[in-house]
Amino acid sequence: MRYSAAAGNLADLVAPPYDVISPAQRERLAARHPAGAIHLILPQGAEPYREAARLLDDWKTRGWLQHDRGAAFFLVAQSFKIAGRRSERFGLLAGLELQPFAAGIVLPHEQTLSGPKEDRLRLIRACATNLSPIFTLVDTPLGLPEIPGHPEAEALADFQDDADVRIRLWRIGPGELARDLARRVAEQQVFIADGHHRYEISLAYRDERRAADPALNGTAQPFDFVLTYLASTRDTGLAVLPTHRILSDAVAHEAPLKRWKEVCRVEEMDDATALWAALEAPAEAHPGPRLGLLRPGARPALLSPGPAAAEALATLAPELARLDVTFLHQILLPGVPPEGFRYTHDATETIMESEKGATAFLLPSPQINDVLDISRAHLTMPQKSTYFYPKVPTGLVFNPL
Repeated sequence: MRYSAAAGNLADLVAPPYDVISPAQRERLAARHPAGAIHLILPQGAEPYREAARLLDDWKTRGWLQHDRGAAFFLVAQSFKIAGRRSERFGLLAGLELQPFAAGIVLPHEQTLSGPKEDRLRLIRACATNLSPIFTLVDTPLGLPEIPGHPEAEALADFQDDADVRIRLWRIGPGELARDLARRVAEQQVFIADGHHRYEISLAYRDERRAADPALNGTAQPFDFVLTYLASTRDTGLAVLPTHRILSDAVAHEAPLKRWKEVCRVEEMDDATALWAALEAPAEAHPGPRLGLLRPGARPALLSPGPAAAEALATLAPELARLDVTFLHQILLPGVPPEGFRYTHDATETIMESEKGATAFLLPSPQINDVLDISRAHLTMPQKSTYFYPKVPTGLVFNPL
C-alpha cells in the first residue's frame, strides 16, 4: 500500500522512525501535512491507537493511500554526507517471513524493553498494518546499485528529506529481476540492525492472529511476514555511527575516578580533537576496547583496559569482551542504568557538553563484523550500541496484514 499522487508530495509525507523523533520534531512534522505518516506512528488523542486506525481508514477512503497493483520489491537509495564525504546506501523493501530467534534464521543483537513493545503491539493490533520497516542485513553482496538502470525497475520518487538525505525509490514488479533478487537472499541468515522491538511484537501479533482463528494454521497469511528494509553488509554506503555518553550530574558526582586509574591505562591527550582522532584511527592502531574520557578540570584521556580490567573482561564471551560499550558498562560504570546517561551521535556536541562541565565518554564507531559476531553467538549488546545511518523513512510503503 502506497501514497497516491492525490496525497501530495512524498517529501512532505514521510517521517523518521518513531523512536528517534523528539516532541518538537513531531509537532513540526504533524503541522506539515494532514496525511503525514507521523500521525500514524506517533498518534495522539484520548485513544491514540484507535485514532491511528481511523486515520488509516480515512486516507484509504479519500484515495490518499492505495493498494499497489501486485507483489513487488521496492529499491531504496539514500545518498548522504558523513564526515565530509558523500555516500549512498541501497536496500530493498520486502516482506520477511517471521521466524523465532531460536531457529537461527533471523538474528538479533540488542536487548528489548517491555514498554516500547507494548506500545507498538497496541498500534499493530489497531491498524493491522506494518507502518514502518525494520532494518535488516544479509552478509552477502546483493548487487543493488546496479538495478536503477534495469528495464524492470520503475522509478517512483526522488526527493530530499529534512536531514539532507536524497531518497530515490523504484518498484521492481513480478519478473526475472524480482525472482533473481528473491533467490539471492532466500538462503541467507538475516541480521536485525534496527527494529528489534517491532520484530518481536510482529511475532507476538502473528501468534495472536493464529490463536484467534486456528483454521488459518497451515496456510501462509499476510501477518506471517513483516515489512523489512534489507541491505548488504558489503554495501560501501553502510554506516554505523557511535553513540557517545554524557553522564547525568548524579552519576558523574559518584563516578569512581580513582578506581578507573587503577584498572585502566590512561593516555592523556593535548585536546579533545586529538582524542577523537585517536578513537577514529584504524582498530589495528589500538587493538582492544578504548574510550575517550572528557571531564571538567582534566586533560582529555584515552582509556584502555589495564591488567585488572583485562582480567575482568576475560571472564566474558570474547565477542562481548572486545566491545567498547562492554568496557564502559561492565568495567568503568557497572550498574549505572540507561537513564544515567544522555546520548548523542555527535562528537562535537559531546565535546561542547564537556566544556560546559559535564563528564562524557566518546566512543569509536562500531564495527559491523562485531554486530554480526554478537548475533551469530546468540548474544546481545548493551542498549544504544549501534546507530545505523541514515534511518529508513516511514511512508515509502506500508504493509497491510
